[in-house]
Amino acid sequence: MSDVLTQTGFDKILATLDADRELAGSKYELLRVRLIKLFEWRNCENAEELTDIVFDRIIKKIVDSEQIQNINAYAATVAQFVFKEDCRKRERLFQLTDDVPERNVLVEKPESIDAENDDLRMKCLEKCLVKFSDENRRLIVAYHDTDERTMISTRKRLADATGISLNVLRIRICRLKAKLENCTLSCCSNE
Repeated sequence: MSDVLTQTGFDKILATLDADRELAGSKYELLRVRLIKLFEWRNCENAEELTDIVFDRIIKKIVDSEQIQNINAYAATVAQFVFKEDCRKRERLFQLTDDVPERNVLVEKPESIDAENDDLRMKCLEKCLVKFSDENRRLIVAYHDTDERTMISTRKRLADATGISLNVLRIRICRLKAKLENCTLSCCSNE
């Protein structure tokens, strides 16, 4: 989460949820689960990140001394806006990466001594990439489709196009790479 979530901010959102701190903690967790499910139902792969954004915005309003009468309804409204913003970011990502060709290098069979294992790994990599959503596949390809001298500027443009910070982009790519690696290793061991 961003720097909005401080102990003071968290205490204020708990106080808004309920005067009893223990009950407020339960209500917070329940609201968090509901928001995650809301985003998952709308096929958002980054449901937890979007939920964090919703809480950041709610906490910012509370810290700015704004009164929220029904926090559940307010959270649902904020979630609607966050979802729409995320859709626009994904659309910008598609527009940015439309001119980036799918990397045939990822699926071409490299020439090496252990061609059989390389073929298997490439088949598994190809299968696993197909399992990713178009957005995530384009994101991971666009992130790595650069040379060393343009890498930083390309990744900054990609982060800007998706409306996230460079650090959030790096975290998202790290998670995607871990999923891809696990899927590929699992596929290779089952073949």
